[in-house]
Amino acid sequence: MKKLNALLAILLFAVTTHAQVEELNQRTALFLDEVKSTFKVKSLNGSEPDYGVLIETEHVAHTHYQLKQIEKELNELGNKVRPTYNLSTFAYENEDELLYALKFWFKNFIGGKRVTPGRDYRSVDHVDPALIIIENNYIAILTLSCYATDVDEFRDWRSRMLGVFGGPNSMVIEIGCDGPIEWTKNAPDPKDMKWRR
Repeated sequence: MKKLNALLAILLFAVTTHAQVEELNQRTALFLDEVKSTFKVKSLNGSEPDYGVLIETEHVAHTHYQLKQIEKELNELGNKVRPTYNLSTFAYENEDELLYALKFWFKNFIGGKRVTPGRDYRSVDHVDPALIIIENNYIAILTLSCYATDVDEFRDWRSRMLGVFGGPNSMVIEIGCDGPIEWTKNAPDPKDMKWRR
């Protein structure tokens, strides 16, 4: 009987994890479908932006896509460019595993910066603008181009990301070109002991 219960628990765990990963895959597909009319989408194995030690965390699923704008546009320097963006997702077994991964990641965050949950930072050298959405058991990151992104475009991307990957309890981190790092939605309390263990 104990073996049967253990087997059922393992099977239930596997089904639940698969369902959560499948939900993230569906959200990702929806996001990519929304942008396919203006961006060429490539699924890539390498050349992902530097997210600090996030890639080293124990995720159960990870995807990376490159979005390259189909039409050229004039950037702030007066050059015609095709802006390129990167979308990465990381899924974890459950919220506890996500919390563990976040605590590890925040010690060596994007740009090699150590960040405290819920605390904003004015500048971080050598980082591209990014939107990070942390929800349930996954992290979705969209990196943008410093030279091709203005405030209105950044807000549009934020709205798109939240519409697909977000929820009422999502934590949102926004990173500007070379900083700042700002917690703009559901920032955790830096004094909460769960972030210190």
